[in-house]
Amino acid sequence: MRRKRDKQQPEPDHLTDEERMAGERAKLLFTTLRDENLSPSEKEELWNQVGETISQRKQRSFGTFWIAAAASVTLLLLAGVGYLVFYKNTARTMQEFAARGSNGPDETQLILADKRVVSLRKDNSSVEYKENGALIQVDSSSTIGQRVAGDQQFNTLIVPYGKRSVLTLADGTRIWLNSGSRLVYPSHFDARRREVYLEGQAFFSVKHSDDVPFHVYTRDMEVKVLGTEFDVSAYADDHYTAAVLTTGSVELTTRGQSLFGSEKTKITPGTRAVYDQQQATLQTGQVDVQEYVSWKDGYLVLNSAPLTEILKKLSRYYRVDIILKQPKLAGVRFGGTLDLQENIRDILEAISVSTGLNYKQQSSERRYVLEESTIRP
Repeated sequence: MRRKRDKQQPEPDHLTDEERMAGERAKLLFTTLRDENLSPSEKEELWNQVGETISQRKQRSFGTFWIAAAASVTLLLLAGVGYLVFYKNTARTMQEFAARGSNGPDETQLILADKRVVSLRKDNSSVEYKENGALIQVDSSSTIGQRVAGDQQFNTLIVPYGKRSVLTLADGTRIWLNSGSRLVYPSHFDARRREVYLEGQAFFSVKHSDDVPFHVYTRDMEVKVLGTEFDVSAYADDHYTAAVLTTGSVELTTRGQSLFGSEKTKITPGTRAVYDQQQATLQTGQVDVQEYVSWKDGYLVLNSAPLTEILKKLSRYYRVDIILKQPKLAGVRFGGTLDLQENIRDILEAISVSTGLNYKQQSSERRYVLEESTIRP
């Protein structure tokens, strides 16, 4: 792209020092854009906007063009790239910490900033921060300490499939982490911001603060609140990220990996917002929130939910493989309430009775097959 521009508009030898400095500033800005990994189409759009600036100022000298181009690009940077840089300096740091944790541990793990690893053996564990984060109570039975002075450090809570955990932060915010989730958060909050990074699913009951907003980051969405209750689902193997609001209000900002792809919206109670990663679209609609948040209380409320979606939730919750033998069964819908305190076999039996399907357990105790049944024993 640069070679093409140079060919069309060679740099005159009579430029003043001021004009050359303006040109260098513009080139530096375009270098910054390249560092943000913009797609070719986005770079083309930027150059088109600069081109419009040129056509409107044909009577000006080449040096004046560079000054105008630098101003145009600066405005674009302030509007778009500034957001990406901000995200890079905050949420991406926590995202990197999330990637450092164990891959699929058998037990829930709390990884402290000093790299200590605390194992939580209960299926439903609890972690509570006290004394501004200096003390951490684990499963109401043991207490550990951590250093909270100095530079901001991050802790990570990893909840494998088949486990759940409730986290209480030092500010009083409570977070229910579902199976197959991990949360990265500061060892203590500063006086200006409260930020966490989520992979998986969590229900948040945020302690209200007029002065310090609470931010939940995922791979492609930011949720900003002052104090409210909501659920966020951001599993890596789902093609979407969703947020469901139960009380209060939240502000959502989607983050496509592009300069022009972000979208901001506010939702009200009873609303579900879904960002489709493949289509890069955000859709909102009214829902029965219990269908999306009841898991934290140990049951699933289902309103004609697709069987494939139900089985994915059960697979995560119980850490089992459930196979649909006939692909056409994926569209079978199920309504009712499933008690997640029951054994997985009891759950599958309830589904079988309601749908007319049959299930069987294979040689592995964690593998089940669901299929059509013509005659039930």
